[in-house]
Amino acid sequence: MVDKEVDSSVDEQKLVASEESILMSERFWFAIDRQLLGSGLRLVLILPAFSFFTYFGALAFSASSPKWWLKIEPTVGISFAIALTALTFVLLLGYILAQTFHRHRVELSLNNFQLEVERLNGEHLSVQSLHGYESLADQLSGAKSKHTWALSFGILSSLLLVVIFFVDISSLNGRIMLLLSFSTLMLSLSQHFPTRSYPFNMDERTGLLKAYNPPIHPSTLEMVFDDLVKTHMDPLLRSVYEIYSKELESSLKRGTDPQYAREKILMTLYRHSKGLDYKTMESELAEVLNVKGMEFVKNHPVFTMEEWLSIIDHIEHSCPAFFRMIGRIEEDLGAGRAATNSDIVFEVDMENVVHERANLFTLIHNLSETPRNVVLRVQSPDFRPHDIAMTYRLNPGEQHWWSTKALPLAAKGDEDVLGLMSGLLRDGTVSWQSLLPERFGEATVSVRLEEQSGDLIIGRQINVRVRTKFLERILGFSSVTTGLLGILGISAAVFIKVSEILGNIGV
Repeated sequence: MVDKEVDSSVDEQKLVASEESILMSERFWFAIDRQLLGSGLRLVLILPAFSFFTYFGALAFSASSPKWWLKIEPTVGISFAIALTALTFVLLLGYILAQTFHRHRVELSLNNFQLEVERLNGEHLSVQSLHGYESLADQLSGAKSKHTWALSFGILSSLLLVVIFFVDISSLNGRIMLLLSFSTLMLSLSQHFPTRSYPFNMDERTGLLKAYNPPIHPSTLEMVFDDLVKTHMDPLLRSVYEIYSKELESSLKRGTDPQYAREKILMTLYRHSKGLDYKTMESELAEVLNVKGMEFVKNHPVFTMEEWLSIIDHIEHSCPAFFRMIGRIEEDLGAGRAATNSDIVFEVDMENVVHERANLFTLIHNLSETPRNVVLRVQSPDFRPHDIAMTYRLNPGEQHWWSTKALPLAAKGDEDVLGLMSGLLRDGTVSWQSLLPERFGEATVSVRLEEQSGDLIIGRQINVRVRTKFLERILGFSSVTTGLLGILGISAAVFIKVSEILGNIGV
């Protein structure tokens, strides 16, 4: 029995050492990749771009060298076309090395991802059961496959280029090899371009956020900020966040509502990301957290302040309509403006420019002291679904979360913008609807708040523009274009060679 425990302990230590070794290796390669290869200097793109000029130069001067080169050709002993071909080979060699290092870093990230999943499973946190895990894992493995194809086509392109040194470049076979080399380089780039739409790494705790696309989200947010955070977190980060939230609730001041505390903490962190100074942020957090909780938030190994700023920035980029909506409410509270209606708070917002899908957010809060039933109706001829109707029962809040006098952003107690906004989000009803555009161009959405009888309470008309994302459009166009150029180039080379063979046979 003791031997089994010792063996288990040794295996666990080996696993931890292996994880640390791979993580340190990825950190090294990711630093190089970020500065020189995939980002920063972007050698993966710059080297092929320069090779285009040398390719066409070698083809243009394959028959004869320029006059100025003829003076030095006897000295160097090679033609101008061969010199350009040699330069092209050097550029391709650099491209292959860049692709090799880039793919190696991606493979290390994927290995770290799998090790992290196994570690969380060992802690009885089943990551595979979370929504979005399968799509994320498939996307990461697909990126590795694309990098493998890109590297393979790059190596083939350089091998075809080497053949030219043994074949007269001025001959038909030499020009065909040049065309084939250029075409396979195009195929290599066509495999690389799509991977730039979803970069990922495991060196940073938030390195999977850009690669993760939430497949599901709640239509009615119970704990607004908390639901937004959990929706946009990748499965690995979300599993750790669940433990973080439970431990945080055990460090609340006595008598503090856990839901209100969690919303106020996240709201305060959001305001800190928008410029709230650190000392004021600490005083706001201290209103709901005890000393142990404050130390837990400031010294957590995963959710540091830098990580929270990165997470909030990602959520704000994904759902700008929500933050614009609460920003307007905060301005109204800060200025002491009256609510939209004396008995109800109603705000709605949506992206001005819609890409893949539209995120429609509405906030409804009952300011009266009696419950009431309302119908939220969303209608649009340009989005699917065309007609949505949801009935909500609005209970009165624990207190009147509104003020007609100007309030400071942060002050002692809950009589400030942060306090009222946190209570409004907790007691209010926030709806999050995803609308799918049917066409590009101008589009309209009608949002109505009605009584159950059909009488209109408040209505809003939203005009938006539907278009594709510029960067993704460029990357998609580049991938399709380079792929077509590669296929057409190979087809043309085969056609020329077959025509030559048939012509010789006919003779």
